[in-house]
Amino acid sequence: MNLSEIFAVNVKTRLIAVNLSKKDLAAKTAVSRNTINHLTSGKAKMIRFESIEEIAKALKCEPQQLFDEKTNWAIFKWANKYQGGVTHE
Repeated sequence: MNLSEIFAVNVKTRLIAVNLSKKDLAAKTAVSRNTINHLTSGKAKMIRFESIEEIAKALKCEPQQLFDEKTNWAIFKWANKYQGGVTHE
C-alpha cells in the first residue's frame, strides 16, 4: 500500500471512530470537501502540511498516525478514552 492509500484508510477509519462525515470534516477544517474526497480516495499526490495538521486535529489524533500503516486505532481509542482524550482544541 502506498502512502496516499494508507492516509486514506486512516482518515476514513478515524471519521467513523469520531462519528464525522467528510462534510463535517470539511466544516471543521479549512480543507474543501472536494479535497477531502480526493484524499480519501487514496489517489492524492500532494497535501499541504497545514491541511494534515487541521485534519488530524479534527480527527483527534496526531498527524503522524494518519501515515502509519500499523496504527492500531482500537488501542488508540482505548488509550484516548482512558487518558481523557487528545487535547487539540
